[in-house]
Amino acid sequence: MEDTDTWAAFGSEYLKAIEVEKPTDEYVIVGVESKKEESKTTLVLSLERGELKKIFGCNKTNLYAVQQECPINAKQAIGRIITFNKVQVQNPQTKKTVDGLRLQFKQNDMPKELEDSGVEEDGTM
Repeated sequence: MEDTDTWAAFGSEYLKAIEVEKPTDEYVIVGVESKKEESKTTLVLSLERGELKKIFGCNKTNLYAVQQECPINAKQAIGRIITFNKVQVQNPQTKKTVDGLRLQFKQNDMPKELEDSGVEEDGTM
């Protein structure tokens, strides 16, 4: 009976557009992996938002956003905070317009090293 306390037991492990309530909902990237499907390789992000744990398969547009933010490799994304904007996209298989998600990295005011060191942005302590 515990499975009926929430809808989580019936949902997909993939994050869906319907699950993103606001564009300010923040998700932390806790893992990255590549997944081979047919003839292409997809970047898959493991996300957490409070108790919610989901994965997000990056399409070409979202992969490009990760590449721009993490130029060395995808592992640089781990620990970063992202939000999602809902957009209208065409499903390539059904040719119907559906809600899609575009990820956006949250910008820090200063590098993480400075935040942790106790040094202020102007170099003072």
